[in-house]
Amino acid sequence: MNSNSVHTLNSGTELFVDDKLVSNKKGVTRTLHPCVKHEVPVLEPDPENPWEHGGPDQSRRVHLYGTTMYDKDYGKYRMWYMCRMGPHWRFKANEIPGLYIPRPDRNPSTYRGKTQDAYGRKFVENDRGDLTCYAESDDGLTWTKPNLGLFEFNGNPNNNIVWDLHGACVFRDDDESDSQKRYKMIGFCRRYRNVFLLTSPDGIRWDDSEYLEPVADRNNEGAFNVIYDKNSSLFRAYALIRGNDKDARRMIAYTESPQLEGPWKPLEPMFGANDEDDAVGKNRYGADRAEIHNMSGFLYHNIYIGIAGLLYVTGPGAPEHEIPVDGPIDAQLVCSRDGFNWDYPDSNRTPIIPRGEPGTFDTGMIMGTTTQPIITEDEIHWYYTGTEHTHGAAMKDRHKAIGLAKWRLDGFVSLDADESGGVIETVPMQIPNGGLKINADASHGKIVVEVLTADGHVQPGFSNEDCVPMTDDNIRHQVQWKSAKLADAKQPLRFRFIVKRARIYSFTV
Repeated sequence: MNSNSVHTLNSGTELFVDDKLVSNKKGVTRTLHPCVKHEVPVLEPDPENPWEHGGPDQSRRVHLYGTTMYDKDYGKYRMWYMCRMGPHWRFKANEIPGLYIPRPDRNPSTYRGKTQDAYGRKFVENDRGDLTCYAESDDGLTWTKPNLGLFEFNGNPNNNIVWDLHGACVFRDDDESDSQKRYKMIGFCRRYRNVFLLTSPDGIRWDDSEYLEPVADRNNEGAFNVIYDKNSSLFRAYALIRGNDKDARRMIAYTESPQLEGPWKPLEPMFGANDEDDAVGKNRYGADRAEIHNMSGFLYHNIYIGIAGLLYVTGPGAPEHEIPVDGPIDAQLVCSRDGFNWDYPDSNRTPIIPRGEPGTFDTGMIMGTTTQPIITEDEIHWYYTGTEHTHGAAMKDRHKAIGLAKWRLDGFVSLDADESGGVIETVPMQIPNGGLKINADASHGKIVVEVLTADGHVQPGFSNEDCVPMTDDNIRHQVQWKSAKLADAKQPLRFRFIVKRARIYSFTV
């Protein structure tokens, strides 16, 4: 942004993740803050649940592509996670009537002699066994997997299976007039190899009869993360695709729609690995190249925040399981101002969710996050999939569990100053009437704020001597001046943050 152009700032919070509203800064360093992890997984595959643990020499995995939420009306935290079995031509076939399609070999796709469902839709594929399962929690830490009795697994109805999407993005629609459609779920269904929409009265019992045709076109598996952008009144989706380079590298494509049922725009390539990603992979892991394996992205205040999974390809995977490449996956913070053009706030590519130490459940890969975190009063909670193994491990070595990463509110990135002090000055802004709050840690130093005219002069009553210093750690520190109120300042205006031995995350008007 031109430092002399005026930015109209609506009520809300601005992060220091990028320099969108910064005209100049000196003496400060942008610091990325990796999460604090909950010490143990919050959800693990249960060896007593064969849909989560396929038996000897098979994978054990619960996997999050999709949604967690706190449902106020339901009174619980809710999670729709993915399990995967098979493919059964390698292992003993399981049966889930209505969802899973065992077949004697790869073609044709049949279920009990039928090649189409009750609505006449042809089966395409499903014997890799995607299953959408449901869990709930009172505190977001201890999760239960209720026996729902919706589908029989090998004749037993005691399970928590609700559908078979490869990642379920769930929305609660309080504007929906039909209470039987209060919840909506969208995702890739392998049975028909495309993206479908379902509705539910409670988020547990799902019905696909209203939308028999695909709502978006896609023929490959992988994350299809959908969020609602209230600022643009759009649903945005971030999907894994293959690029057209010689290695057919994984990358992220984009589509959008004004409503879940469409029309969705054709998928458009959006975000792929670049030369710098390749260099990081080579220097850090001796990798041949980097690929973007997955990405989430959501509107946080007035900026889009995402986590991209960078797969660093170190060699071939297990050939007996048709896994072409091996390598770790690191979770990198990305940001955007339009939801489409993304960049890394941290040039060092410091993982925002670090992989765990050897022997921990997430030492091999951070293999995806939910579509967006749960924002509490003072923290950010983002659930993620961690693995013991790297990407190319044999089936018997695969173990995936779900962990919880936490940050302070607005706490992904800060601008930090040491003993010498630093200054951050905004572009000229037109702001609504009200006060100014900052999210900062000045417990070892201090922060004061000056209010300037559009051309950079200190306004009367708003100098650094007039400002009451901030000297504590506070996510909502109310900035005060001794004899002036922000509503009296001449607009457009600039803020000048003077920081010493402190860090500042955001400001709120």
